[in-house]
Amino acid sequence: MNVGKCVITGWAFFLTMALSTCSSGSDLQEVTRKAVVATTAAQSYRDTGTTSRTSAGDTVTLYAEGEYAAPDRYRVKVRNDTGSWYECVQIGDQSYVLTADDADWPGGKRGVSCVVLPIAEELEVLSHLVDFEVLPDQQIGGVDCVHYRANVDVEALAAKWEAEAEYPPPPEVLNLMQGQSMGIELWVGKDDYLVRQMKTEARLPDYDLVTGQERWVNQNTTTRFYDFNEPIAIEPPAPEPSGLGAPSAIIGFRHSPDTRIVLGSF
Repeated sequence: MNVGKCVITGWAFFLTMALSTCSSGSDLQEVTRKAVVATTAAQSYRDTGTTSRTSAGDTVTLYAEGEYAAPDRYRVKVRNDTGSWYECVQIGDQSYVLTADDADWPGGKRGVSCVVLPIAEELEVLSHLVDFEVLPDQQIGGVDCVHYRANVDVEALAAKWEAEAEYPPPPEVLNLMQGQSMGIELWVGKDDYLVRQMKTEARLPDYDLVTGQERWVNQNTTTRFYDFNEPIAIEPPAPEPSGLGAPSAIIGFRHSPDTRIVLGSF
């Protein structure tokens, strides 16, 4: 699998108020709501993620690490278990992409882009959680966390996507979206509402609009977040003295129930 097809993103959760013990779905829904609202206030964070994607009996594993600095600076690196990798730096609307085959950073050229979606967009899926289940509290990175899981209301998510789409999606695509499933597991710091870890287990459609071929993939992603609001400097990469760089790639980092590789936003 081409690592360049993966979608990468990252997000952070921050709220400076104590998190009380939660014992019901309504409690956990409120915790999630506050976390989503607070996420966009994060000034910086780092994250690491692992995604395993199985389709037609073949499994591909991707590993990602990234960092974010407000208001619009991202650095992401993704590799697979065969040695291929991409590195992306995005500063505002300027992108820089480097691959294992590049001699130089090809930033600033037409067609060179790096897709790292805003945190708010990556967290939309958390607004569609149902069937909350309390799990035993755990520590993540030495932080005591409330631990719970929930399912994604895929019908509501598909309806929202259809309503906001620029062009009406084909009915077969909507049917596939409504047939997908996704569960999300969260570890939220008890004292600060920071999401320290997020895990998704999903069955996702992979539909080829050209051939009409459809298949299903199983995808598991675990993402850990840390260094919230710590000083992080992300600058444009300095090009090497020689080398024009290879053709650009488009990469991003996303935690979303769609047909793309999901690594944990990252």
